[in-house]
Amino acid sequence: MKSLTRLFALASSLCLLVSVTADENHEIIEKVMKDGLKGKTSPLAKVLEEEASDKEIKSLAELILTMKGTKAPVGDQSAYDEKVEEMIAAMNVVAGGDKGPKALERLDNATNCKACHTDHKPKKD
Repeated sequence: MKSLTRLFALASSLCLLVSVTADENHEIIEKVMKDGLKGKTSPLAKVLEEEASDKEIKSLAELILTMKGTKAPVGDQSAYDEKVEEMIAAMNVVAGGDKGPKALERLDNATNCKACHTDHKPKKD
């Protein structure tokens, strides 16, 4: 009986850990979208319009980097990972000083909301 109780306690703890991880995952993704990428006055918009300071570019790069290791809310994890890695890489090119048209176009393509939302955003009920 004692081992059954311990097993139940361990299983409950693991379920709680998974739910916290899922919540944290959602918070990270939401923070990057709302604080970095969304809107005509977002840090991303400023970068793409070449109006962002070096400090703002670095801050955006750090924010986007927080998505590394997040889990796809829905859809194929490897496809999601590729999109996140490309977004990080494209942002790092710009943060590294390349603000030319090709670098900015790459960043614009890598941060395309619809491309990610179509495959990975949960559908509302």
